Parts: sequence; C-alpha cells; structure tokens
Amino acid sequence: MYNILAFGFPDLHEELQQTFDASTCRVITINTTTDFYSIAFSRVFDCWIIDASHKDLNELTIDELVNSHVVPFQFVMAEDGEEAASSWPGKSDVLNRKDIKNCYSAFLKMMHNKKEQNKERYLAGYLNQQPGLETIVTKSPIMDKLVDLVKDVAPIESPVFLVGETGTGKELLANIFHNESRRRTGPFMAVNCGALPDTLLESELFGYEKGAFTGAESRQIGKIENAAGGTLFLDEVEAMSPAMQIRLLRVLQERTLHRLGSSTDIYTDFRVIAATNTDPTELINAGTLRSDLYYRLAVFQVHIPPLRDRVEDIPILVQHFVNRKKRNGREYVKGLDGQAMNLLLSAPWFGNVRELQNVIERAVMLAVSPTITSDLIQILGIPVADTSVDVANLTDIAFRPGTTLKSYKNLLSQSAERKYLVELLEYVNGRIGEAAQLAGLTPRALYNKMKIHGLKKEDFKKSEN
Repeated sequence: MYNILAFGFPDLHEELQQTFDASTCRVITINTTTDFYSIAFSRVFDCWIIDASHKDLNELTIDELVNSHVVPFQFVMAEDGEEAASSWPGKSDVLNRKDIKNCYSAFLKMMHNKKEQNKERYLAGYLNQQPGLETIVTKSPIMDKLVDLVKDVAPIESPVFLVGETGTGKELLANIFHNESRRRTGPFMAVNCGALPDTLLESELFGYEKGAFTGAESRQIGKIENAAGGTLFLDEVEAMSPAMQIRLLRVLQERTLHRLGSSTDIYTDFRVIAATNTDPTELINAGTLRSDLYYRLAVFQVHIPPLRDRVEDIPILVQHFVNRKKRNGREYVKGLDGQAMNLLLSAPWFGNVRELQNVIERAVMLAVSPTITSDLIQILGIPVADTSVDVANLTDIAFRPGTTLKSYKNLLSQSAERKYLVELLEYVNGRIGEAAQLAGLTPRALYNKMKIHGLKKEDFKKSEN
C-alpha cells in the first residue's frame, strides 16, 4: 500500500481520491501548514504531491521540503510549470495542476522504477549500512503487509515488540524501524540480553560509577544512557531475570535511571524495541516474561514470518547472497542449477534467512564452476550424501553418521508435521479451505507446508465412482 500526502487541492480532492486506486494507494489530503507539520511526518510517505499555487505555501520552507530526507520523491503541481520548476529544483517533478491522471501515471512509473532499482541493487549483493525500507525486497504478500506496518509505526515514538523465530532478521527490522523514524540521526544501540549473565547485563544497560564494584576503575556509560535521542534494541528480552525486568520497567515508566553505585536520577530519552523468538503468551504463562513489562513493550507487536511461509522470496535471497559472497575470489559463480534450487525450496529452514545465508556462502566458496549443484548444498540434519531424506520414515533411522541429536529432533518434528498433513488432507478429501480451517492455518500457509513436504491436493481427492 502506497502512502501519498497531498498538500492543497481542496477543489481537486475528489478527483485525487478517485484517480489514485484505493486498493494500492492511501491518499491523505491536507490544506493547512499546521496539518502539514502534524501529519507529514506521522508515517512514512512514498510521495508528497504539493500544490505550488497554495496560498499558505510561503509559510513552508521550500528548501526544507526539497531537501527532506523523509520523502524521497515529490510532485509539484502548478498552472505554470516552467515558473514553478525554477522554485523546485532537484528531485521534484513539476506537472500541470489539473492533470491528475498524468500525475498518477507518473507516480506508478516512479514507484516501478524505484522497485526495480532496489531489486537490482539487492540482487547485486548491495546492502545499505543504514538499512531502510528499500532493504526489504520481496515477492511475498505477507512481507508486503509487514512493510505497510513499518510505514505506519516507524515514525512514532511508541515501543515495538518483535516476535520471530531465530534467523528471521529481528535486529535488521529493528534497525529499519530506527532509520525510518524521526530518531534516525540518533544512535541505534543493540543488546542481546541472552548473551550476557545478569550481572554483566545490568552494568551493560545501566552503566556504573567508579568504584561501584571490584574492577570498576572508571565511570562507564550504559547502553540505555547512550541510546539518548535514538533507539534501544533489546533482543531475547525474556532472558532478563525478574529483578532486571522490574528495573527496566521502572526506567520505561519514569524515564530515569541510576548507574550502579549512584543514586542520582539520570533522565533518559530513547525509543525501545524489544524482541523474542518465542510466543509471548507462553513466556508469560511460564513466568519468564513479566506481563506488566510485556504490556509496556508491546504497544505494537510485529510478527516476522518464518522463511518457510514466504518461499517465493528464496530465489531473491539466494541470488543476493551469491552475488555478495562471490566477490571473495569467486566472481565466476553465477547461480544455482534447478535441482539445487528445488532442494532449497523444499527445505524446512529452521534457522530461517540466517541458515539460508550460511548454506549459500558455503556453497559459493566450494564451487569450482559457474553453477552451484545440489551436492554443494548442505542443510542442517540432511547429510550431503543424502539430500533427499524421507521424513515419512525418519523414525526408523534415528541414528546415522552426520546426524546430530538436535538435527534429528528437527527432522522428527518435520516427520510429525508431514504425517499430520497427510491424515488431514485424507480426512477432507484434499479440500484446502476446510483443511486450513481445521489446522488453524491460512490456506496460503497450508499450501507452503504442503510444498515443503511434496504434497498435492489432487492426490487426496477421492473418486466419486
């Protein structure tokens, strides 16, 4: 969904709304400078359309609009295009004020070119050091919805709680939220709460004064204090002890903190983004995550879909990783053959995008020809010599060389999932809608799981004879 801000045009409001397709565009029209400053930065807009003849335009700083880092594209509409063009240099296109249809066509062309440019840069292995929305190149509808959510939520100050399996890119998404917010010029401080024991985590977050404990030879500023004016990202937040969670809750409520060894209140100004790879309800029920902290953090809860639910993105991700890695003396590597790609498309990907990246990087470094073959694709739990493990018979072959206990348990889980799907599809005679409802899945998610296990609905439809 494209977000478009139209400044002015009270006489053309209805035509704007009718011309810009409501199924793909959300047009917000404003007519005063007060509304402009309160709404223009309230969400991520793909485009501003500005009426150059608006009576209040002189109250807006043209240079500020033209040089804005918030909106990459602007259309200026005026009766006299040549005169308006001289006032709007740079990235603003000047069009005739009454030619709304031409503006819509130009906008669609601009968005198409932008997508293609982002795709080319992504496939070439380019990755922005300060990732924004252009970093998310996808063909998946569920990822498109995620992008829409980022556009609406990123510019505001409310906390965000990310839920996603290991390897889905929670820190990357948190960074995108930061870089699309008003705090983009401030610091982005990331802390993995599960990687530090509680005593070290406390000093890492809150800092300490000289002499606060043995070995504290000088004052140390904590990550919370260093995040002033920016964003604090807390991964695996449930790994904090209950006492630490209470301390964090107090900071979020009162916006002040105490360094270790000090009783002085220090004002804090940061946005918090927390993350977990487990269902928050399970964490709360288990007593691992305090409910009051969760409700403080989860003003907006964002679910990051696992890779197996967006398999259409695998070819794009694969080419990105191939092109990024082949620069290390492997320029001759071009891509994967069909068998290797089919293997990737059918894998369960318990480690998600991170696991896929590791698999591709290894294959690129081992490749001796331009095309990566299936024998170079090594996926956890599936030995290279046998990349077509029959998960349906997995319980009969528990141990074999190359299979660890963890990988066997993962494959056993897949075996159980396949058995469930087979029995489910047999029960409903291959009717996807009914099967999805009984399984508690969307039809799309069910189709993806069937694809992973090589199941087709036609095989379960009983003959009516």
